Amino acid sequence: MLKKLISVMCILILVMMTIPAAAKTITWKCQSMYGAGQPNYKNFVQFCEDVKVMSGGRLVIKPLSANTIVPTFELLDAIEAGVLEAMHTGGVYYSGKEAGLALVTDLIYAWTASWEAEGWFYYGGGRELLNEVYNKYGITAIGVVQWGFESFPAKFPINSMADYKGHKFRSPQGMTADTLSKLGAGVVILPGGEVYSALDKGVVEGTDWGTPSMNMALGFNQVCKYFVYPEYRSAPMSEFSVRTEKWNALSDDLKRIVEVAVRKWNAHNLQTLGVLDAEAVNKWVAEGGQALNWSKEARDEMRTFVRKEIWPLWSARSAFAKKVLTSQVNWMVKIGTVSREEAAGMKAAGVID
Repeated sequence: MLKKLISVMCILILVMMTIPAAAKTITWKCQSMYGAGQPNYKNFVQFCEDVKVMSGGRLVIKPLSANTIVPTFELLDAIEAGVLEAMHTGGVYYSGKEAGLALVTDLIYAWTASWEAEGWFYYGGGRELLNEVYNKYGITAIGVVQWGFESFPAKFPINSMADYKGHKFRSPQGMTADTLSKLGAGVVILPGGEVYSALDKGVVEGTDWGTPSMNMALGFNQVCKYFVYPEYRSAPMSEFSVRTEKWNALSDDLKRIVEVAVRKWNAHNLQTLGVLDAEAVNKWVAEGGQALNWSKEARDEMRTFVRKEIWPLWSARSAFAKKVLTSQVNWMVKIGTVSREEAAGMKAAGVID
C-alpha cells in the first residue's frame, strides 16, 4: 500500500512539474498627448486593448489621456524618472533638448504621402536615429503613429505664404514655428488643450494642430471659418516609446506583439481619420466654413522657401540634426521625391553630409 501511495505521489509531482506557472501580468502606464475625446485617443485605447488580447492578458497597457500625470511637454522627463512606463507623443515637443528630434517626427515640406515617412522610420534608419537620443534618457522608441496631412484653421483666408505676415499663430516647438517667424508672423507655443481658448479670445488667429476631424473635435470650426486643406506642409508622426529597462525585460514574443500592434495602430489611425476627415470637411463647409486648397504654384513656392531657408537652419543646430536630415534626403532620393541634383546642391551647401 505504501509503495502504491509513493508511486501515486511521484506521478502527481511529475504532473505538477509539467504545468507552467501562471504568467505574471505586466502593467504599464502610458500617457498620450491626446485628450480623451479626440479620435486619436480612441485609437490609442484600441491599441492598448489589442496588446492585452494578443498577449493573453500578460501585458496590460493602461491608457492615460493628455496631462493626466504630467504635462505633455514633460513626458520624456517622466519616463526617464520612472513616473510612467510608456508614452505616446511626438519628438518635436522635445526639440529643446535635441534639435534633430523636430526633424525625425515632422520634417515639413518633405513628404508627399504618409507611407514615405513611415518607410524612412522603419527601413531608412529613422528608428535607429530616434533611439540614439531617446536611449540617453532610458527610453526606447518602438514605432510611429501617423494621422495624415494636416489642415490649418484660421480666422482669415490664407492662400499663399505671404498671407501669414503680421498675424499670430499657435505652433509647437519646431520647424513650423520657425517658418512662421521667418514669414513675419508671431508664434505662441501652446499644448493642444489650450488652443481653443486662445483662438476664442483672439490670442492667436490660427493654429497648427491636426487634420480636419482632429481640429473639429477640439471645436476649432466654431472659431475659425477658414482652413487650409490639404496642407502639404506637414505629414507628422507621433511615436510609442517605452522605458528601456521595461522594454528589455519583455520576452521576445511580447516584444513582437507590441511591435505588430503598433503597426496595426498606425494603419487603423490613418484609415479611420481619413474617413472622419472627409466627413469633417463636408460638415465644416456646410456650416459656412471655407476649405482653402492652395494652387500648385503656391505650394511649390512655400516648399522651395522651406527647403532653402528652414532645412539649413535646423541642420546647423546640431550634428544629430544634420545626420537626420542627411538620412531623410538620402531616403527621398531613393524613393524619387528629391532629385539627385537637389540633394547634391544641399551637400555642396553643407546642409547634409
